[in-house]
Formats: sequence, C-alpha cells, structure tokens
Amino acid sequence: MNIRDNTIEALKRFQFQEDNGNKIQWAEGQLEIIDCIFNRSSPNGLKRVQVIAATQYGKSIAVGAGIVMRATAFPENWAVVAGTKEKARIIMDYVIMFSLNNPIVRSQLSPDIPIERLRMKRAQDRLTYKSKGEVRVYSADANKITETSTSLMGFGAPNVVGDESALIPDILQATVMRMLGGKEDNFLMKVGNPFHRNHFLRTWEGGRYYRIFIDYLRGIKEGRFTEGFINEMAEEALFDILYECKFPEEGRMDEKGWLPLLTENEIERAFVEEDIPFGEKRLGGDIAGGGRNYSVIVLRGYNMARKIYKQNEPDTMKYAGNMINYASEHNVASRNIFVDNIGVGKGTYDRLKEIKGNEIVGVSGGTEPANNTRFLNLRAEVYWRAREWLLHGGKLERDEDWYQLARIKYKVADSSGRIKIISKEEMLREGIDSPDVADAFVMTFARTDTLPAYQEQPVTVYTPPPPVDPYE
Repeated sequence: MNIRDNTIEALKRFQFQEDNGNKIQWAEGQLEIIDCIFNRSSPNGLKRVQVIAATQYGKSIAVGAGIVMRATAFPENWAVVAGTKEKARIIMDYVIMFSLNNPIVRSQLSPDIPIERLRMKRAQDRLTYKSKGEVRVYSADANKITETSTSLMGFGAPNVVGDESALIPDILQATVMRMLGGKEDNFLMKVGNPFHRNHFLRTWEGGRYYRIFIDYLRGIKEGRFTEGFINEMAEEALFDILYECKFPEEGRMDEKGWLPLLTENEIERAFVEEDIPFGEKRLGGDIAGGGRNYSVIVLRGYNMARKIYKQNEPDTMKYAGNMINYASEHNVASRNIFVDNIGVGKGTYDRLKEIKGNEIVGVSGGTEPANNTRFLNLRAEVYWRAREWLLHGGKLERDEDWYQLARIKYKVADSSGRIKIISKEEMLREGIDSPDVADAFVMTFARTDTLPAYQEQPVTVYTPPPPVDPYE
C-alpha cells in the first residue's frame, strides 16, 4: 500500500469517528486521497493529483478528513470548490462532523466559532483553527460564476480541492488555476466522476497529474461495494459514468453536456411495419396551443405503440371528445388515460374528468418523480422509462414522427447523478420544434409497468475476501 508513514500515524492519532460513534475504517483508495492532501503532494512528489472514483465510494469523506488533518496542523488556506451547492454542503458537513466529534480537532477550533450553534445548525461555509489554518467552500453554480471567481481570488488559497470537479465549468477552473499561479508553492487535487469531456478529461489524459482510479471493481475489492449492489446499479442510468468511471464517448455529448436519449439506430431497431398492441392498453395525450404545435394521441400496449391522432387542433373540447372516442374504440380504462394537466392541457384534463371520472391521470413534467434519487422531475423519469421500454424490446409502428425521440437529450442534473431532460424551451432555443408525439408517448409511462421483452443479464463481478483494516 503506497501510503506514507506520517499519514498512517496521523490517522491513528485522530481516530476519526462517524456521528454514531463508530470508528471509520478507511479503504485503501480513501487512504490514498487523505495521504495526498495531508502531504500536499503525491507519493512521487507531484503537486497535481486527480481522482476518479465511483459514486458512493466515499471520496468526499476522505477529502474532508485530509483537509481537517492538514488545516489543524499548518497555517494554510484551503479552498474546496464543489461542482454544485449541494456537494459543497456535503464536503463542509464532513469537515464540521470531524471538527465536532474529534476531541483533537475540536480543541483546535478558533475561539471565535460558536461550537453549540455549529453543532445545532451544521451550516458554515468557512472554519478557522488555532493553527491559523482556514477552510472555505465554494459552489460552481452556473448563476454565480462571477461571484465565486471574485471570492476565490480574494481568498487566494494556495491549496484547492475540486470536488465533483467535472461539474466545475472551464471558466471557473481557469480562475482556480490563475489563483494557484500566483503562489509559488501550491497544490491542486481534482476529484469526481467523469461526467463531462472538459478540463477534467484534458488533465486526466495530460500526464502532469498523479492519477488515482477507483472503479466499481476496485470498490468491491476494497469492500466498499457488494456484488449484489453493483448488479442492481448496473440497470440504472449512467452506470458507465458513475460506476465504471468511463468518460462519455467523443461526439455523443454536445458542448453543453447533453447526451442523446436514444440514437436514430435504436429507434429504427424498434420499428415494425404493422402489429397489434396487446395487454393493458394506455392512451397518452399531448395538447397543442396552436402555432406549429400539434395535438397528439398515442396508443401503447404491452408490446408496441402507435400514433393514432395528430392534428393542428387547438380546440381542447374537440380533443377531449377524440380522446374519449379512442378510449372506447380500443377499450382503454379511465385509469390508463394520461394527459398533461397544465397550461392548455388543463381544460382537456378537466373535461375528461367530468366525463370519465377522477381516475384520469393528469401529468405535469415538473412534479416530483417517484424515484427522486435517480431523476430531477417526472419529465426525466417518464422519458427514461420510455427509453428502457424501447431498449428492452418495445416496438413502434413505423412513423417518421418517432425520430423526435432522437432529439431528446439528457444530462446529469447534480452531483448525485440525477437525470434531467432538456426542456421544450431549450429545444426551441436550439431551433427544435416541440416533440409532441414523443411527449404523448412518454406520458403513458407516468405509471410503471412491466418491460416488454427481456431483462439485461446482471454484471458478474469478483467477490473478494473480507477487507483488511489498513491500521493493523
């Protein structure tokens, strides 16, 4: 294990604990992170370190421990620049946890810090220690780039950790580098998942950084993940980025970080010339407000979907009548009629409820998803369910309008890896018409159902012997 003796000795002295009092057993990769921060260099003397580690591995808590150990011993400024405000809070919460729970660190807190208030609120963007060491956290939120840049330059820290660094835009990263350039002796660690092909990819491939790579295989070997957990996560969104730690393929991601939900080839593979939908049928309706938009109705069964109505019809009452007629013709139960219930769609939704009862399902893309750990909102969740349905064997009756699905893009919304789908407004700014057929189709996924054809085979991974305590 390539960990320096002074780091091991310091960790033995601190004996860090979690809030519940349990002693933290550090994995080898976490020890590497702590070692590089505590010594302000890699084992081979480099002042630039980059860490790519699987999500939920425990990289943030290791960053917090390393910074606390260093800042309590030396009169140094440490800046933690996080990819999002949420991530900045996570890092600082670990710093505060160690500062409160560890008697050595607590005794080093500056007398100016009200410990009881800190204990109760756990909210602080800076901490100072008697050593005159100081820790500040900054968020890379897009609407505060100028403010963050100004604040960073004013702080002038010679030591920076970029947490979820791939989510830090190039313009803010340039500010970090200018700040470090003004200090003769400086240190930079970039930590995160490979979400974007930006500065995070360039430095990973550039050869000037000491690299620490921790994918799910290493995580299993070190006892941080179980085989069962990885098999479960393999079916989730962005497994290749979050757990295999692979950068997105070149050409797939645009300059704003968007990835295509489905390729044209994937859509074409789902085409059938003619088929009969069977099983419990659903209707999805997207109502137009006029202009270049269309009112659409899509019928979907267990096995396939088809567009059955598309008209430039702004009359919501006529549209409601059409929906009722198609529901009767195809024997669709009221609970399986899905329509948007905001904006121009609300009138249709209210009319359908009057006629068909309260089982009619109103869909609003901005509402809370069923799985808020995977998706930013319901719009993202239904589009992702539709994607999985198609990739698992769902079929589409051949129609050029299905290529609208190839114009839908997704990206990581935050450091937790939640998915967001490009909005209609942003599509319009890019010159893309409203995806009326795609929207009607995905509404039928507002309630889960069974995938049509097959389940992917689980990932087979190595099961290691029990991990060894690195202190023993």
